[in-house]
Amino acid sequence: MKIRAMRQDNRCTNLPPGEVYFSQPLKNNAPKELKTILGSCVAVIVWHAKSKTAGMCHYLLVQEAEKSKSSPVMQTYRYGEQALDYLLKRMASLHPLDEYELALYGGSNMYPSVTYPSIGKVNVMFAKNWAKKNKLTFCQQDTLGHHGRSVTLELTTGGITVIKYKDDKGGFSEHSSNDS
Repeated sequence: MKIRAMRQDNRCTNLPPGEVYFSQPLKNNAPKELKTILGSCVAVIVWHAKSKTAGMCHYLLVQEAEKSKSSPVMQTYRYGEQALDYLLKRMASLHPLDEYELALYGGSNMYPSVTYPSIGKVNVMFAKNWAKKNKLTFCQQDTLGHHGRSVTLELTTGGITVIKYKDDKGGFSEHSSNDS
């Protein structure tokens, strides 16, 4: 089995589904952006402004199905339970948790769903419950809806840019964390 690696170029590292990124201040030659693409999946972003520590996880589902037979590699951070637990441990190992800024993105209902709540809604609710349980607050959110989005985290400033695919007019829309 081939293990997927995060693709990176000189400027950007692409975070695939089921992966977690956590890094302290960057070296000069390190990529300056971290990007992921979301549908019903969720990305939780953490930023510590003073130390310029950044993190992002991209999970697909809240937890693994009981009868699933996925490999240990596939189990690692595909699920919110493991991904958020890892992110929390890394955060706590460096700074008090209340010093981090958090953001939450994704959780769209990409296709007409016969189940309620949708996978995206369950993913978002899980992240919000995790934050509440750990006395954390999301400073920024762009969740739910019926469209995909890409999220880019600027690793030197903590700025976030979101591009939504298929807005109500059938085109694209873009906004940054500084937009209302």
